[in-house]
Amino acid sequence: MTGVPEASIEALAAHGRDSVKETRQKLELAVRRLVNGNPQKVPKGTKLTAASVCKEAGVDRATLYRFHEPVLSEIRRINDTTPRAQLKESRSALAETEAKLKEYRTMVEEAQAEVAALARINYRLDARNKELEELLRIRDEVIAQLQQQVNAKPKVVDLRK
Repeated sequence: MTGVPEASIEALAAHGRDSVKETRQKLELAVRRLVNGNPQKVPKGTKLTAASVCKEAGVDRATLYRFHEPVLSEIRRINDTTPRAQLKESRSALAETEAKLKEYRTMVEEAQAEVAALARINYRLDARNKELEELLRIRDEVIAQLQQQVNAKPKVVDLRK
């Protein structure tokens, strides 16, 4: 054999398995922290990439690419579905905005109809006002004529006094 005791080889293999398992857990936790927006080692809002996951987990990128393909697949899957979720959210916000816009348009149309009705009422009142002003002018003319007639008649002197 090689001269290395079987127990030592088994211990090294167990340590290797434990190390891979521990590294996988670190990577998976780093992915979750980045997705949830609460990273510990990278700035908040950092995009989910292999490099950012490795930095957050404290693991070398080569280790991720060599031994942890499932974590890479998870990163790709999350990045592929994120735009869809954002698109769905944007569409929802757009639908909500369109509903508000429709409501506001209805309110504007109602206000415009009310303004038009008030303008018609105002027009009628203005016409009535002009009509009444004309009647007052005619009345004043009649009064003036009557005063002239009263003033033009000779005064009758009563001699009996």
